[in-house]
Amino acid sequence: MGDIAASGADCLLRCGLGRCKRGSDCGFKQLASAGAALLTALVLNGCTPDYDWRDIRAPGGEYWVQLPARPALMTRPIHLQGFEVDMTMQGARVKENAFTVALAQLPSGPAEAAGLSPEGMLAAMREQMLRNIGAAPSTPAETAVVDIVDLEGRRVGKMQLQAIGASGTGRHADMQMRARFGQWRGQALQIVAVGPALDAEQAEHFLDSLRLVQQ
Repeated sequence: MGDIAASGADCLLRCGLGRCKRGSDCGFKQLASAGAALLTALVLNGCTPDYDWRDIRAPGGEYWVQLPARPALMTRPIHLQGFEVDMTMQGARVKENAFTVALAQLPSGPAEAAGLSPEGMLAAMREQMLRNIGAAPSTPAETAVVDIVDLEGRRVGKMQLQAIGASGTGRHADMQMRARFGQWRGQALQIVAVGPALDAEQAEHFLDSLRLVQQ
């Protein structure tokens, strides 16, 4: 898998395979634990290095998206601000670049009463993804617009998402990330393209392919 100077995506994969040599300094914790397992599944899935875009639907029908290779799907618990939530991730890998969409139930009941608001959950997810590549958690978010469609694919509205673009620092200096975050149908949603020498055009194709499906 390469030496300790490997890319952040390689570190993520190492953790998923239980071979991370960096211990607590790896930088891929919390959200990354789910992402590591998904990347492991993608490797075992025999992904092609070519961009072979295909239409994919969320298991629960919440979104449509295009992925560049055969997808893997899994649900794993993650911890955000002391609370455990299940995150369902679907994604594909091309070389060392990962393209994933994830949904997690927005906080309610005890979690919300304890101060984990939907906005706070999104902020925690965004900040963790930035930390994973050594970028500043305070990296400002811009606004992106995504189409809302009905079950027949007809556009019925639009919604704003938080959009970030960041480059890694330190040992993750070769990492680049493009991501969007929002709330949809009672869930927190994140769509992320991340990897070394990330192809900006392919990343934008992935992000722009997202459609939110109205019930």
